[in-house]
Amino acid sequence: MKLAKIFFSSLRPGASVDAHRAQAGFTLLELMAVLGLMGLLLGLVLPGLLHSWERESNRATLREFATTLRTARSEAVTRGFKVRLFLNLKTGRYRLEGSTREGALKGVSLTDARLVWQNPEKSQGYIAFYGDGSTSGGKLALVEPTGRRYLLEVEPITGKVSLRSNVN
Repeated sequence: MKLAKIFFSSLRPGASVDAHRAQAGFTLLELMAVLGLMGLLLGLVLPGLLHSWERESNRATLREFATTLRTARSEAVTRGFKVRLFLNLKTGRYRLEGSTREGALKGVSLTDARLVWQNPEKSQGYIAFYGDGSTSGGKLALVEPTGRRYLLEVEPITGKVSLRSNVN
């Protein structure tokens, strides 16, 4: 009943300010303060989120590459013949022999590589996986733009693929 009284009294031309204030929401000053605080928090949090997004994207690229190496070993052992993973060091692109699986090392750069080289400039090489589980072996030193370093290593005898971070 009281709400109806306030509503109808506010419709009258000479309604009191107290009747209006009972219905009023937030003031412009309060809304501006809240929007200002939200903007400040967004400005502080957003750069950290973008950095985390980029870092996780780089790590996902490296995990995908390591998975491709493990797939190559698995295919070689399963089929009993040599399977090679070709890598172009200039472009960072790689492909698995006899498969449609290919990709690129995005967000990381190669600083050092020990592969079986296909050309004298050492820009294209491969890692071979054999039917008995062994490999030609290889090492790739990679670095993110932030300076974080990774070492991807393929053991020659066992074919084990390992990815380590923060290596010098």
